[in-house]
Amino acid sequence: MIDKSQIVKKNKTIFYLTYAILLAFVVFNYETVFAILSDILALATPLYIAIIIAFILNIPMRKIEHLYGKKIKRKGLKRGLSIATTLILAVILIILFSAFIIPRLGESIALIITNIFNYADRLVTMINDTLAHFHINYAINYESIQQALTSLDLNHLLSQSGNILGNAGIHLIFQSIGIFGVFINAITSFIMAIYLLANKETHLRQLKKIVTFLFGYHRSLVIFDIGAEANHYFNGFVSGQLLESCILMFLMYVGFRITGLPFPELIAFIIGISSLIPMFGGYFGFAISFILVLAINSTQAIIFTICFVIIQQFEANIIYPRVVGGAVGISGLYVLLSLVIFGNLFGFFGLLIAVPSMALIYAVGSRVVNISLYRKHIEITDKTIKKFDE
Repeated sequence: MIDKSQIVKKNKTIFYLTYAILLAFVVFNYETVFAILSDILALATPLYIAIIIAFILNIPMRKIEHLYGKKIKRKGLKRGLSIATTLILAVILIILFSAFIIPRLGESIALIITNIFNYADRLVTMINDTLAHFHINYAINYESIQQALTSLDLNHLLSQSGNILGNAGIHLIFQSIGIFGVFINAITSFIMAIYLLANKETHLRQLKKIVTFLFGYHRSLVIFDIGAEANHYFNGFVSGQLLESCILMFLMYVGFRITGLPFPELIAFIIGISSLIPMFGGYFGFAISFILVLAINSTQAIIFTICFVIIQQFEANIIYPRVVGGAVGISGLYVLLSLVIFGNLFGFFGLLIAVPSMALIYAVGSRVVNISLYRKHIEITDKTIKKFDE
């Protein structure tokens, strides 16, 4: 008679041996394994881009669909109109940005490059005078700076910038970065994003089926709960941060125009983009803009600082809490920690996703710890640690 327990025991032994062999292979050949996995995952790059595009477009689309839902009851028609309206608004924003902002930015950058020697001379002179005023025995050598700037071959750079705007420059860019493949991937990603938006409920249901099949009922519930929380944090943060950045950019531009500061479009754009990085991103943009203004006129640099502080305080204390609100809800310590960790791991992209990612980690970690303490009948306050009865 066949002993079933022995068969089960042998199967478990084979399984553990196989697992140990595979684990040892991965550990001793981790570079090769990671390279193969990276190549496999890279095959679906358009899908990842499509998910990001769909996620961003879904933020305004949900609100538009809610408005259409008051008048239109047919789901397919309502979804189609919502997607079309969202795309039309996105195209309008891109056209406005291309027509009004980009030319102004180009003019400002060209003016800075053309007069960079004069700006550098003024800035170095101003810094040396300030150091001498405070009796600091140090002076910046302008000749070395001038030599470094000369080695950049600014005239060649300017001529190349002009060519880039023409067909020849565009042709060179197309050849150098393989723009045809990039263009195909972009179109593919965009079409996939439209499909994701049009049938998002179906795709979510399919994803839930796969997750439940792989992890089982109880674990899949936990995964779905974490996913819903991640969606909440990223939705609130991304939509709020983008809107807040646009508002700050507009306020800065209006303020700089009224006060007559140089390069208002460029400076407002720098501050607005840098404000996407929470906490100190705006101040990083301020430092770059301050140097630009200081190189032209020291009095205007003071006006710029006053203008920046007033607008930034107004935005931080009145607009930011209303726009972003409590979507993230973690302390400044965790915000700084997230920026350091995610910035070191993923660079600039890591800085953009740091805060909502840390909020999700904090929320999930807090839930796990609190549930564990509750099951062990432990209650912790800021002063005491005690056990309670069931």
